[in-house]
Order: sequence, then structure tokens, then C-alpha cells
Amino acid sequence: MKVEESKPEDLKCGSSSAISFFENNGLFISENSDFEYKLKFFDKSLSKEDFNFIYISKPQNSGGYTLEVEKIIKKKDKHQIYFKENKPPQGSANIMVITATYCFLKINNLDKATVIIK
Repeated sequence: MKVEESKPEDLKCGSSSAISFFENNGLFISENSDFEYKLKFFDKSLSKEDFNFIYISKPQNSGGYTLEVEKIIKKKDKHQIYFKENKPPQGSANIMVITATYCFLKINNLDKATVIIK
């Protein structure tokens, strides 16, 4: 079985406290009905041409969390996308509001994908 590591063409990660954005979390590809709404929530100029994959984590009880892409592995026609969700540093001052981390990615030849969180 051919396995290859790939890199996203484009990547944008951050966090949001907007409940309407993260109340429906998880993996979204460009064919999902919420996909365009999620993109335009942050930037009205974004479209499916800019990104074709979104991952939104489950909400956390405070700010300070970050999400990063560790690696992307392609096996046959399926991408495995490995994320690492980082907790805020111990003792750091963070906003006390429910937030969720997210990443928008543009991945060449994206057919199917699974997400692995570390």
C-alpha cells in the first residue's frame, strides 16, 4: 500500500467564542452544506476555492487553546489528518468564555479524510 505524507497548500488555524460557529463541530469538507457558511463566518471573501477542509474541535471552557496540524498522510484515496490540540500554559491568564479551535486547510486531491487528535 502506497503511503505518502503531504502538506496543505494553505492553512489557517485559530479559535472562536461564537457559538453559532462551533455548535456544529467536527470535520467538514467542501460538499457539506455548512461549509461555505463556516468559511464566510470569518471572512466574507473566502470560498471553496481557498479551502476545502475544515476541522472544528469540541468547545473548551476557556480561551488559550490552540490547534496545529502535525502531519497529513495519504493512503490510497484517503487522507489522515493528525492534529494536536494544545492546552493553555499552566498559570496563564485566559479569557473565561467557551471557545473552540479550528483549522481551515486546502489539500490537493482531497477525496476522503479522517481526523486524529493527539
